[in-house]
Amino acid sequence: MKVSARIPSVREVEVDVSPKTTVAKLKSIMCAELGLEPEFARILLDGKHLREDLRLSSLNLESKKLEVDYFWSRQMILWGREGQDNLGDSRVLIAGAGAIGNEAVKNLAMLGIRNFTIVDFDVVEVSNLSRMLFFDKADYGKPKSKVLAEKLHHKYPHLEIMAVESRLEKLPLNLFLNSDIIVSGLDNFASRVFLTSISRRYLVPMVDGGIAGYQCRVQSYIPPDDPCPICPVARSQYSKLVGLRNPCDAPVEDAKVPSLPTTISLVSSIQAQEVVKILLGYKAYLESGRWPETAGKPLEGIWIADLKYNKYSILKLSKNKDCMVCGEQGEAKDTVKRIEIPLRKFVSPRSRNEFLRNNLPDSEEFLFFRFSRGRTVRVDEGLLKKDGLKKGDYLLVTFKRRGGEYNEAIARLT
Repeated sequence: MKVSARIPSVREVEVDVSPKTTVAKLKSIMCAELGLEPEFARILLDGKHLREDLRLSSLNLESKKLEVDYFWSRQMILWGREGQDNLGDSRVLIAGAGAIGNEAVKNLAMLGIRNFTIVDFDVVEVSNLSRMLFFDKADYGKPKSKVLAEKLHHKYPHLEIMAVESRLEKLPLNLFLNSDIIVSGLDNFASRVFLTSISRRYLVPMVDGGIAGYQCRVQSYIPPDDPCPICPVARSQYSKLVGLRNPCDAPVEDAKVPSLPTTISLVSSIQAQEVVKILLGYKAYLESGRWPETAGKPLEGIWIADLKYNKYSILKLSKNKDCMVCGEQGEAKDTVKRIEIPLRKFVSPRSRNEFLRNNLPDSEEFLFFRFSRGRTVRVDEGLLKKDGLKKGDYLLVTFKRRGGEYNEAIARLT
């Protein structure tokens, strides 16, 4: 018998099955045709879920179409199965498990992103409970990153989440390299400088957000050409924002920057949508220089809102030549090229050098380093063997260009 089913406004399929087929088996067949995971789907008839042990012969399917009720089916109307698969395969690093981090990771999980690294060095406080969805009284004093990861995984068991209780500056570089995008909700200027430097230097897109009372901002940063999140900051303000003071000055009270559930929700929602735009369109942008229409173009400049006075605007930015991150003398003025090399080629010295010279023009004299426990360790030729490396490993490659200049690249083994 032929049975039809559809995901409304997305796709319809027809399969030929036996009347003895159970609803569970039919669901498996339908999901295979649609490219969906059966565990995230149910079969509906006349708007009601069908019991999966029922046989099709017991149902009145004549002139009726079944509906596949899929976890992310409504979003697929906007960007299709390919776009949803793209989100599901993406890896997001959440910098800060506080107010913005709580809401942003929740939004991204509901949108279908399944792989997160959550980083925070702080612990849960009583004042967090009125603004941070995943924290309860029982969590006082516990690491924010671990609590958020546990609560999120409990709600969405299909997620892969790594919780890291650490300062960003002490993270192994491969955690950043292995992320497709960074979501920043930091209120610490020094950490924002560090994170922006990583984003630019290693070409990892970032969506930065911040809140001060009724006011909030969001900025999408696509390195290396966009003005970075530190560009708007005047050099004269650096020492004040980092917290450097004249030791003869009188003590200054450590004032907490207030945030409201309303501004938190607004910022994190816009951040999540910007993340989706970038994840769905970044590859096409790199190839063509244009953002596809599927999800839209990321913000250009800083989105700013003041909920007290109902003011909303986008502040256009230009690159700051004196920026301490991306300026002419900035910390991350030089970017590091990223390449992918097949493992089978890398373990052969001749194939490896030929591949590197083709991908790193005018290069010679290659040296290789691995990232191990926060350190960079030299790897000599004798250890560059297949049994010591695996797909997905990152290596730092230093090389000399003809003329004597030394440069770096990041190689990912595939």
